[in-house]
Amino acid sequence: MKTKKHRGFTLLELVIVIAIIAILISIAAMRYSNTNLAAQAATHNSNVKVIKNAAILYLIDNPEATSVSTENITPYLEGKKMPKPARALGQGSSFSVSVDQSGDVTVSPGLVKVSGDSLVSDNEQ
Repeated sequence: MKTKKHRGFTLLELVIVIAIIAILISIAAMRYSNTNLAAQAATHNSNVKVIKNAAILYLIDNPEATSVSTENITPYLEGKKMPKPARALGQGSSFSVSVDQSGDVTVSPGLVKVSGDSLVSDNEQ
């Protein structure tokens, strides 16, 4: 009678498979981090544009106004709620709006872009 040999994985093969999986997870985690920053930047930039448009609408409806506060433009925002800046900026927890003498509206913090592993101000507004 022949006896059957049970062949399974050796300890070395198991360690190699675990090492390969760990390397793939570390690569995926780095890519997720960059994707998360890009999503935060896109959301932040969209919010900046919406706030700027709301301020412009407020100034059109109130031509005598010389300044704009976030409370003034809240009715012009969807949901009547002021959005917050991107978390990755690490700056203040709210936007501010200003109007210069020529009527140009500026939102602070302004547009951002991803640079390396952080968000930085995009001066080309």
